[in-house]
Amino acid sequence: MTDKINIEKIIKNFIYYLEFEENKKHNTVISIKKDLNQFLKYLNKKNITTLDKLDELIVKEYLTELKSFDLSDSTYNRRLSSIRKFYKYLINNNLKEKGKEILIESKKSDDKKIEYLNTNEVNLLRKTMEEESFNVLRDRLMFELLYSSGMTVAELLSLGELNFNLEKREVYLLKNKTSKVLYFSQTCKEIYLKFLNIKKEKFKENDNINIIFVNNSNMRLTDRSVRRLINKYSEKANLQKEVSPYTLRHSFCIYMLKNGMSKEYLAKLLELKSVGLLDIYEDLCKKENV
Repeated sequence: MTDKINIEKIIKNFIYYLEFEENKKHNTVISIKKDLNQFLKYLNKKNITTLDKLDELIVKEYLTELKSFDLSDSTYNRRLSSIRKFYKYLINNNLKEKGKEILIESKKSDDKKIEYLNTNEVNLLRKTMEEESFNVLRDRLMFELLYSSGMTVAELLSLGELNFNLEKREVYLLKNKTSKVLYFSQTCKEIYLKFLNIKKEKFKENDNINIIFVNNSNMRLTDRSVRRLINKYSEKANLQKEVSPYTLRHSFCIYMLKNGMSKEYLAKLLELKSVGLLDIYEDLCKKENV
């Protein structure tokens, strides 16, 4: 009987379908997979392992539990959307009856929501990157640079050793023939030195000082790789939100404003055209006391 099929198995089939038959974007597949794996954990906790026990009531109970995590509306809606897509797949493959679509409404919000990390979540991520291997030190350095400087992924991947002034904890960038200076934390400096040592030892005479972030084949990482790696550690930390380089940039802005940096200086630092673009961060600092 098809209803007795294992839920975990059909979720894996669904993810395969999205990636190789629907050709969905990598980030979309990763996001849906993460959402459904969270849903699967809930189902396992309830001892619901086969499709015959999966119904709208269970979904409603799960979403009620999600609300207790104080997720942003956008995260809640994304998780609901992932479950809806999964149900549509089940119906299209005759694994659920037509008319059994998930009809739960999304949350409506007039406010623009952003994802950011609080101090506890930052520390949880760091705990997943304590191993001092080449890959983990590289990934920790990426995280610390993005979080403590507010730089973009494109800027991160353009870095070489000559871009850094360790004494002043400054990183120098050149954009459209205009120089730009960003600053990084003491923690970032310490990770940088550890990674540089292990990188030079790994590649020896083939080490390229003009490219810091490379893979195990000594090739420059891609934007997609950075996003995938950050998402991997957020899953390991079991964070109840989607974490991307944008999340780290948002977190940087909130941290700076909370600790006294003026909006005008922060806007100049990030080369924003309008100080007003930072109002949403200022409002979060006031309302949520992050």
